[in-house]
Amino acid sequence: MSRVSLSDELSTLRSIRQKNRKNHSKTNSVAVVMASRRPDDLGNALTYLRDQTLPTFELYLGLHGFNLNTSLKSEITKLRNRKIKVFVHHFDATKTLGEILTALAQETTSRYISKMDDDDIYGSEHLHDLLDCIIAHESEVVGKAMNYIYLEPLDLTVRRANSSGVSAFELFSDWVCGGTMMVERSAGEKAGWFGSGKSAVDTFLLQNVSKNGGKIWRTFGTGYIYRRRQSDHTYGTNFAKYLNGSSEQWVGIPQIEEFGLHRSEEH
Repeated sequence: MSRVSLSDELSTLRSIRQKNRKNHSKTNSVAVVMASRRPDDLGNALTYLRDQTLPTFELYLGLHGFNLNTSLKSEITKLRNRKIKVFVHHFDATKTLGEILTALAQETTSRYISKMDDDDIYGSEHLHDLLDCIIAHESEVVGKAMNYIYLEPLDLTVRRANSSGVSAFELFSDWVCGGTMMVERSAGEKAGWFGSGKSAVDTFLLQNVSKNGGKIWRTFGTGYIYRRRQSDHTYGTNFAKYLNGSSEQWVGIPQIEEFGLHRSEEH
């Protein structure tokens, strides 16, 4: 596989989705774990969850050093009205990201646990595709390639569709985007979930699953956009690698159904 056109990617994705969904079992339960220290981002994240086509799942939400405001409470009520069970836990600001995610994962009872990040962008098929994928490939972990990146300071989304590195998809690998991981429960428990560190919590889980002999499948990045924000580094360090390796670029969020057209103006 060399460069794949967007139209070919979308066509192939929908074909795979149709095939995988025939094997989907409604008895397989899913729980989403999400840690948030950004109340301004959390509202969008809750909207993405409410729009998911997966008929039912649970949400374990860890608030890191803040309380829900009226708007966020309203979004959670909408989720619950959609018959999504939502469990909200408050964590002191001194707790690490690993400690929060691990605590949330340990509380779940579902067979599959999916980690989602509060600041990334998710299409409505995200959870359903991951569940279909982990069943179809009999993997301990599935996740998505890094094919779409939103460079927030530039208000620019880039598409990377290369046949190597983190952009390659539909293959077994030792890496997937951390904000897209879905792990089978026993594999997550054996791996120690997300550890207790301040960072690299995704790497902790993936490396330990691999050490334990688990399989990791990386699927299309379509339907997921990794948000890259400005940091203490220079512009060149932050964004040059994304711009230089891009296949296509859009101002803002691309007007593509897989990413949720009705939400694109929010960002």
